[in-house]
Amino acid sequence: MKGLQMEIALPASMWRLTEVSKRTGLSRSALYREIKNPKSMTGEVRENPAGRLKVVHIGRSVRVREQDLIEFLDALARS
Repeated sequence: MKGLQMEIALPASMWRLTEVSKRTGLSRSALYREIKNPKSMTGEVRENPAGRLKVVHIGRSVRVREQDLIEFLDALARS
């Protein structure tokens, strides 16, 4: 079954970084700098003490839960 792609249905409360970028007005690169728990090239989840945006890793993709996005927006408003 070459070329067959499996699509994963995500809950509506999980946002791609492009959607987060539209909601926040920040670029994707700015969002990557704000990620609190980035994944290294080897797949190890690291801690970024300067990061304010918590993400969920699904395979190689990155998603943001609605509640984490709201907390991030609150942190942006306070700074």
